[in-house]
Amino acid sequence: EVKNNTLDCVNYPSALLRLLLSAFSAVLFPATATMEPDVSIDTSSIIRIAVLPIGTIHLHLFRKYAGMLGRHHKIELSTITSFYTEHQKSPFSQQPWESGSLKFKFIVGGSPPSPWEDFQSNRKIHGVIGICHCPSSPDLDSVVEQFAAACKGYSSSLVQRCFAFSPGDTQLADGNNKGNKLVLFPPADQRTQEIHLQTMMQDIAASLLMEFEKWVLQAESGGTILKTPLDSQASLSSEEVIKAKKRRLGRAQKTIGDYCLLAGSPVDANAHYSTALELARLTGDYFWYAGALEGGVCALLMDKAVQRDPIIEEEVKYRYNSVILHYRKSFIQDNAQRVSPLSFELEATLKLARFLCRRELAKEVVELLTSAADGAKSLIDASDRLILYIEIARLYGTLGYHRKAAFFSRQVAQLYLQQENSLAAISAMQVLALTTKAYRVQSRASIPKHAIY
Repeated sequence: EVKNNTLDCVNYPSALLRLLLSAFSAVLFPATATMEPDVSIDTSSIIRIAVLPIGTIHLHLFRKYAGMLGRHHKIELSTITSFYTEHQKSPFSQQPWESGSLKFKFIVGGSPPSPWEDFQSNRKIHGVIGICHCPSSPDLDSVVEQFAAACKGYSSSLVQRCFAFSPGDTQLADGNNKGNKLVLFPPADQRTQEIHLQTMMQDIAASLLMEFEKWVLQAESGGTILKTPLDSQASLSSEEVIKAKKRRLGRAQKTIGDYCLLAGSPVDANAHYSTALELARLTGDYFWYAGALEGGVCALLMDKAVQRDPIIEEEVKYRYNSVILHYRKSFIQDNAQRVSPLSFELEATLKLARFLCRRELAKEVVELLTSAADGAKSLIDASDRLILYIEIARLYGTLGYHRKAAFFSRQVAQLYLQQENSLAAISAMQVLALTTKAYRVQSRASIPKHAIY
């Protein structure tokens, strides 16, 4: 089935993606990748929250509670007003309180920080939620200490809560003295727990919104220095230092636009991105210019909130072609062997392909995927190549081009086989097994015994 929009692709990943990413996140390619799996144009507006097990908890219980949490990936702004307090005039002057929302992506098990967090604010972990099972971890003081220690690994997080499920009477009485970061969920039926969880997520959403306001107000005062690995590789001549100072304001405006997106305010975001584009153009900051263009497209789609509109679609294509061009223009030959904007160029290509991914636009999508596949040869990091091939295989599968999907799945399997560990070998075999139908190959296990002899 061809999905109508990006969110469908994100919310309902194929069996191939689930298999590959589970192996990917486990051990194969830990923190070296610049590219990220499963990205779309609206990824820029999604807040990441790490979900961590705290204390002693069985895996099936952790999965159960994390699954309950995952249902609350979108919180309407209209539902958080009782938790929200405007301590000062909000920088989000065009906040759509009646129609807007905050969107979340729960990173189960957490993730290491990205060196590109300054460039794409959505890559930061902005919140940490701990999950604790009280009968298995009766000492709440220890739980609080463990949670505090876990949060130290996420310096970018602005809100932390530890959800402790099924506390006993003693723990309920004791929990009131542990501060507001520990939230007890008394034993109750599923429906009651869901309501409690939704209320807590509304509280977290309001807290994050207020923290975003503080961040933007501080950034507007000029106290923010923003860098990427591309900058750290550049020579620090006096000319470069002067250029960096001139670029600071444009980068700050782009980042404020990012936080407007995370806060669910696309009109505010667009205003800051427009300023960032003008400043980046004047200083020749092509990489950040491309980033501001990307943010502007996300703001456009958030603001219009339409499924299919030919005019909007043409505008998105026009802007994203400019995004790809400016990422390409930001390539610095001196950095080519160490860090390159190519990953962002290819990721932008995949985002556009996913946005257009349906049968009637198959020709355009195939052209984009072919271009992305050609770029894979120049990627420095094997983990980026792995993610690229996974995404290309997914999109070909969505189009119904199963043989092409199988071909790129084989590329993924080959990358797995280059790793010297048993999990990689198992993953490679499983991926290859997924391609057998497309290649009309039948495994021995699926053939009746009487047909073999």
